[in-house]
Amino acid sequence: MNATEFYERYWQRPAEIGSELGLAVAPRQALLRRALRSLPPGAPVLDAGCGAGDFSAFIAGLGYNVIGVDVATAAVSHARRQHPQIQFHAAAIEAGLPFQDASFAAIWCSEVLEHLFDIHRALAELNRVLRPGGLLVLTTPYHGLAKNLIITLKGFDSHFNPYLSHIRFFTRRTLTGCIERAGFAVEAWGGIGRAWPVWKSQTMICRKVRAPGPPPEIIG
Repeated sequence: MNATEFYERYWQRPAEIGSELGLAVAPRQALLRRALRSLPPGAPVLDAGCGAGDFSAFIAGLGYNVIGVDVATAAVSHARRQHPQIQFHAAAIEAGLPFQDASFAAIWCSEVLEHLFDIHRALAELNRVLRPGGLLVLTTPYHGLAKNLIITLKGFDSHFNPYLSHIRFFTRRTLTGCIERAGFAVEAWGGIGRAWPVWKSQTMICRKVRAPGPPPEIIG
């Protein structure tokens, strides 16, 4: 089973379709509202990893021209049924998105990077479709020292279950390194879901400042 097949099966489960997958919805909406407020009405925004499309609908409700994309056709089909006024596409970020260079003023990418194998290629592709000076707003599960120690002592096997969909685990330092290598500058960092230092997710508001750097050396 490859990654696309995995997520097709994932999004066909009744528990996932139409849900926010346990996300802290209100804090993410507040993050989006704050990050996008400088954009003019109608600005093009990409929801990268849109899932069932609920955040795409929220972005549209803020007055922006949003397009959603997800690797799973099952998710995209559901999003189209639930939000027929929004355009959705099935595509893998790592494999290349069906958009021209500099198509978007901002990109929302929430709880996506931890599922991807080639982080640099994915971020470089988001860089490509983002306008110079455009915004990348993202969230990903938080892994800080205190939280990592708790996980190691009390829940290592369940947290790092090899059958779960998370394959990347970011600290603030490692996520910042990936973001900067891909040509972005971090403008704001924070967390949502529970209190620090055991945030559920870390948040970043980033700005495109240059073309992506070379991919990192493969470490075997």
